Amino acid sequence: MKKIIVPYFATALKYVSPIIFGAGIYIWIIGFPAWTAVTTLLTIILLTTNYVTEINLDKKECRDYLSFLGMPFEEEKIKFNSIEKIVIQKENHSQMINTRSRSRQLAWESFTGTLILDNNKTLDLLTKTDKGELIKGLKMFSEFLKVNIEDQSTSRHYIVDATRV
Repeated sequence: MKKIIVPYFATALKYVSPIIFGAGIYIWIIGFPAWTAVTTLLTIILLTTNYVTEINLDKKECRDYLSFLGMPFEEEKIKFNSIEKIVIQKENHSQMINTRSRSRQLAWESFTGTLILDNNKTLDLLTKTDKGELIKGLKMFSEFLKVNIEDQSTSRHYIVDATRV
């Protein structure tokens, strides 16, 4: 069984959480225990919330869930017979931001690594805005599952050489 854990919150917030906890202790010392409870709860949430993907090749089962304090939430369980490949797909996003003085359009792209099971079942493994970062993250899945990574984000699809990552 392979378990991949990806933090739900940005890494910077995990580094800031001890400062938040320290501020909570200071708030407790000066006499505000309710706010201490809030900062402690915030620290616990920041440190223990993760996305988890488990792939069990013996049971032929994938579990994908949000973990908080080690408990699974929003669990998705998929049974499979065969694992075919990992596919990288590109998504274009845009958002219009309106202010009083002007409007501005933000545009960005993201890349998603999707596991293809039994020719029609899919499981999204990782999503990143940088394709190189995504391929690095997918490399451990590819090695564990012994499948190729196919890049379908360009007009010419190709197999990614994960040994060169």
